Amino acid sequence: KDTFRAMMNLAKELNLPVVIHDRDAHKDTLEIIKEFPEVKGVVHCFSGSVEFAKECIKEGYYIGFTGVVTFKNAKKILEVAKEIPVDRILVETDAPYMAPVPNRGKRNMSHYIKSIIEKIAEIREIEPKELNIIVNKNFSDLMGIEI
Repeated sequence: KDTFRAMMNLAKELNLPVVIHDRDAHKDTLEIIKEFPEVKGVVHCFSGSVEFAKECIKEGYYIGFTGVVTFKNAKKILEVAKEIPVDRILVETDAPYMAPVPNRGKRNMSHYIKSIIEKIAEIREIEPKELNIIVNKNFSDLMGIEI
């Protein structure tokens, strides 16, 4: 927790976004996020519930989806992908891990992002190209850059 707080302090000082990998520490993660309201970022490789996602979003965070969203037993993540605002979705590889179906078990690659976008678009009932444009804007907004 001390290291996490130090990272958040540094992000605050440098006015940079953070990438948070929360694994089985949702309560602690949210507690520390709330201590630093001026810091924004992404909860990378999201593994929590819809409720946790909504709390993170309330604090200004994005939710990062990996290839897990394509896995057969990923019901909780599918629910999160469907329920959260589309303007808070990011996609990521988490390479070399968590390659999406049909490449599950292989080394993850950047071009596999397409499968993640297609799955979330299917869940959201929108065109993949539309979701891709939204996700790119979300990334641009988070990083404060033009793409």
